[in-house]
Amino acid sequence: MAPFVPVVSAGPSAPPTVGKGLRHWLGRVLSIVTGVYAVALVVLLVALEWWGERNVLLSLLLFAPPHALLAPLIGLIPAALILRPRLCLWHLACVAVVAFGYMTFRWHERPSQAAKPLVVITHNVGQGNRAQFLAFLSAEKPDVILLQDARNRGAEYAKLFPDFYVAGSGEFYLIARDLVQQSMLLDEPKWKGRPVAARYEIIRNGHPLVLYNVHIPTPRSQFDRFLSRRVVADLFGDEEHGAAFGSYREWIDARVELARNLARVFAAEKEPFIACGDFNTPDHGAIYHLFADEMSDAFAHSGRGWGLTFPGETRNPLALFGAWLRIDYAFAGRGWKPLYCEPEPGRKSQHHAVVARFAPLAP
Repeated sequence: MAPFVPVVSAGPSAPPTVGKGLRHWLGRVLSIVTGVYAVALVVLLVALEWWGERNVLLSLLLFAPPHALLAPLIGLIPAALILRPRLCLWHLACVAVVAFGYMTFRWHERPSQAAKPLVVITHNVGQGNRAQFLAFLSAEKPDVILLQDARNRGAEYAKLFPDFYVAGSGEFYLIARDLVQQSMLLDEPKWKGRPVAARYEIIRNGHPLVLYNVHIPTPRSQFDRFLSRRVVADLFGDEEHGAAFGSYREWIDARVELARNLARVFAAEKEPFIACGDFNTPDHGAIYHLFADEMSDAFAHSGRGWGLTFPGETRNPLALFGAWLRIDYAFAGRGWKPLYCEPEPGRKSQHHAVVARFAPLAP
């Protein structure tokens, strides 16, 4: 008789390793893609901040909603949740860099009334909401109001502010509690023959204070003109040149030169001064730094929130249906320092007004 040999069962068969191998491979690919995106995002943000208008494509991205830079995460995050959840930490880091770094998030407290600051409000009233703006003025009680795109409104402002001095120069208006002893449009620089700023001098506590009211032309019409076949030609090479600005690159160069010349005016100012207005320039790029390097951006120095001022109402889903640009500024020039800054609340106005509080520097 043959000896009994026990049969030992091997148990259930091991599952195939093909699925695990594929999942591991996809996870590695996702890790590489996430790393490449994170590095590319940082490089792009640095380029936008310091190079900006020096490159045609970057100049367009400066005006795009910052949220659009996070668009790749729409696909990366769901894939990470399935394959490698820990990669979501990298994705959240990318969101944080854009939302709290690139977008100039600040969180300062309002100064106490004991500080007795100079309260300045600037506003492009062209397509503003009158009721919303008047409510903002009532809440902030400014000492100085600088208005742009306000041509032929002097009589209206004289009735609205009977206890203030009102001075108008072209599209620019100054409304101040203190005596206005000088009001003039700048002879230079100009854009197609139109002044881009006015200079006012008031007497504040017995001392002269210069106020610049600025309105740099909007790029909207040029975007409408060049964001088509012309922009494609500019990006990939085209020797044709038309009238006015023959190319988008030519228009950008002219805009940078305009900003450079205006920055020279500020640098040459001898009196203590403050410069406010609609600069139509995002808070990144070469043009912005021409001004921010010469003066102190009140919001960047002591703002609250993101400081977004344009556009007030939008149906753009990439901007989460709200303002996505900071193009209206209050700058402290020589002799002044910013204490606090924030935009007008609400969405009814195309440009949000901006309130800033300043204190004089000790002589």
